Amino acid sequence: MPEYSAKELAGMVGGKIIGRDDATVTDLRGLEHAAAGDLAFLKDAKNKADAAACRAGVLITPVELEGFPGTQIVCQDAEMAMATVLSAFAQDRFPRPQGVSRLASVHPSVSSGRNVAIGDFAVIGEGTALGDDVVIYPNVYVGRDCRIGARTTIQANVSIHDRVSIGSDCIIRYNAVLGSEGFGFIQRGGRNIKLPQVGSVRIGDRVEIGSLTTVDRATMDETVIEDGTKIDSHCHVAHNCHVGPECIMVGYAKLAGSVRLGTGVVCAADSGVNDHVTVGDGAILMGRAGVASDLPAGAVVHGAPARPAAEQRRIWAVMGRLPEMLERLRALEKEIEGLRARPAAPS
Repeated sequence: MPEYSAKELAGMVGGKIIGRDDATVTDLRGLEHAAAGDLAFLKDAKNKADAAACRAGVLITPVELEGFPGTQIVCQDAEMAMATVLSAFAQDRFPRPQGVSRLASVHPSVSSGRNVAIGDFAVIGEGTALGDDVVIYPNVYVGRDCRIGARTTIQANVSIHDRVSIGSDCIIRYNAVLGSEGFGFIQRGGRNIKLPQVGSVRIGDRVEIGSLTTVDRATMDETVIEDGTKIDSHCHVAHNCHVGPECIMVGYAKLAGSVRLGTGVVCAADSGVNDHVTVGDGAILMGRAGVASDLPAGAVVHGAPARPAAEQRRIWAVMGRLPEMLERLRALEKEIEGLRARPAAPS
């Protein structure tokens, strides 16, 4: 386990130390579970009451706390400080492969930058280029004529098919598949006729793709994921999609063929977009939203079919009252039938 002093941690995050600067920690825990020797985080000053019972040896906090028994490191942006410290702990807890394993199969034509690591039983195909500091975990398959940019990490059991391009500083997580054949068929004479998918996949810089996520290659051109986009596990990006920069796709989100997402689009869990639909910049697809037609920039939608979120909430509110409304409707029907059954008043 790594050991960090409060002084070292404050140096990482630029915080002010209150208490002993030689206090050391070897582990990270939540506020309610932390004890001496642990580091904890208070991310938001609004929740400072949550830290009242915390017994961490060191606490990173956005505000100074009265009566805290351990050492405090006060940072204006405690959440960014947490990201920095977690990165340091992750490097120690999850060491990467070092060097090129003699059990890896690397084609002689592969070009490698400096400090490339390739794990056991990885396969790197003909004509592929690996940038500086690329890390490839065991059992990875990289096909022919691929490009993997500097400092990109490909975790175990990932499959990267021929002619896929991945930028710098990306993370492709366990069991993801990039460049598999898109789902293309036409129907003739009662049969499904295959349309071979001969395009490619291009992924920008700083992209993360989660475990068991698939990105299919295009029919003839490119499936594109632009810089800074983060895709969770169990997602699907179909052939010819174009995902703009800095988008978020949460677990089980899926895009049908030829979808275009603008900049900063958020696709929440289990949302879906029909083929050939364009979603404007900054739009938010809330959980399980089903989008069947184009959305303008900034739209926030919910439900299936997707509607503006406020409208969908009103619909759900009415749905909760349907049994009561049905009873009232039946009572009104009976009342009307009773009125109809009455003999007409003499004129």
